[in-house]
Amino acid sequence: MNLQLALILLGVATFTGIVLLSLWQRRGPSGEWLERSRSGFQSILQRIPWGNIAAGLRPKKLVQRVRQKEPSLVSSGDLDLAGDNRASELQAEPLVGGLPPEKESTKGAVGTAQTLPSGMGKQPLKIDYWARLPGVTPVSRDAALAVFREYEIDLQRPRALHGCTQPGNVWLDLATAPADEVFSDLIVSLQMADRDGAVTESELTRFNNLTYYMSETLNRSLQFDMTIEEALPEAERLSRFCQEFDLLAVIHVEPPPGKGFSGPEVARALDRAGMRFGKDDMFHLYDPRTGESRFSLANRSEAGTFSYDELESGMLRGLVLFLNVPTVPRPSQTFSDLISVANYVSTELGGALVDPQKGKLAEAQFDSISKQIRSLELSMKRYGIDPGSEEANRLF
Repeated sequence: MNLQLALILLGVATFTGIVLLSLWQRRGPSGEWLERSRSGFQSILQRIPWGNIAAGLRPKKLVQRVRQKEPSLVSSGDLDLAGDNRASELQAEPLVGGLPPEKESTKGAVGTAQTLPSGMGKQPLKIDYWARLPGVTPVSRDAALAVFREYEIDLQRPRALHGCTQPGNVWLDLATAPADEVFSDLIVSLQMADRDGAVTESELTRFNNLTYYMSETLNRSLQFDMTIEEALPEAERLSRFCQEFDLLAVIHVEPPPGKGFSGPEVARALDRAGMRFGKDDMFHLYDPRTGESRFSLANRSEAGTFSYDELESGMLRGLVLFLNVPTVPRPSQTFSDLISVANYVSTELGGALVDPQKGKLAEAQFDSISKQIRSLELSMKRYGIDPGSEEANRLF
C-alpha cells in the first residue's frame, strides 16, 4: 500500500464515521449519551499519530528524501570519494558550517557570519609560539641553522627560523636565505595547531629547550612572546578554529542508472573545461597567476585517483568535484567557477549533479551552499585569517 492510497482510505473512514454520527443524531435522541459518543470519537481521532502512520507507510527512499535537509559543506575528514555514502547513513542530518546539529544553537542563520562558541573568543588568533634572540654580533646563516637543526628533530609541529639581515634589516627564512647572509636578530617559531589538533605542553617544553640551547651556543639573550601557560589556551583556540572551518564544497557527477562514464570522454570533457591532470593523480583547475589548484576532480573510488588505463579505455563509476574552502582566495567566486565546470562536464557526459547524500542539485541548492561559503569567508576574516592566505594554507 502506498502513501497516497493509505491517506485516501483514512480520509474515507473518517468521513464515513462523521456522516453516520450525523445521521444517528438526526434520527435518534440528542441526549447526553450522543454528545459523549461524539466527543469520544473526536478525542480518538486527535490521539491518532497521523504523522507516524504516514512515515511508516512511505517507502524507505522517500523517508530519506523527506528527512534530507539543504545541501551543506562537508568536513574534510568526512569526504567520501568512493561515493558509498556510509558516513551519511550513520548521520541523520548533514553538517552545516562544520557544526553538528545539536551544537548549532550559537550559529546564525545561513548567509550570516558564522559565530563560534564563546570559548573561541573574538580576538585575532595567534598561529605561532615564538622566541626572539637579539644580538649585537651578527651570526651567519650556516652557524644559526646548524644549531637549530640539531635540536629541531625533537619537534613534530611545523617550525621555522627567521633572521633580520645586516645590513638591510629584512626578515628572511634562514632555510631559503642566501648562504652569505648574516643576521642580527633571530626568531624561532613553532606552529601551535592545525587540522590535526593543538600542540602539547611536552612539545612546547622541547621547543623551549631548543631556544635555550641556541641562546647559550650563539651567545644571545632570549625573549619569549608568551609563557607555556599562556600558549596552551591559545593553541586550543586555534585548534578549534581549524576543526570548525576545515570544510569542503563537494559535488558528485553521477552517470545514468546502470551505466558509467567512458574514460576517453571524461578526459576530453575535462580538457575542454580547462582542468589538467596533476597532483595526486587527479584533475585540477589551476590559477594561471600562481599555479595553485583552485579546486579538484577525483575519480569515484576509494583512493579517488585516475589511472592512464582508465582514461584511455576504461569506464568510470562517477566523478567528484571538491573545493577546500579555507585554502583558496575568494572561495565564493571559486565555487561559482566550480559550478560552471560541473554543469559543463555533466552536460557533456550525460550525467547528473548530486550532493554527497545523493540529493539532486539545482540552482536553489547551489545558492544555499554559496551562502554558507560566504558566511565562512566573513567569519575567517573576523579572526584575522583570510581564505587562501599563507596563514590559512599553513593551518589547512
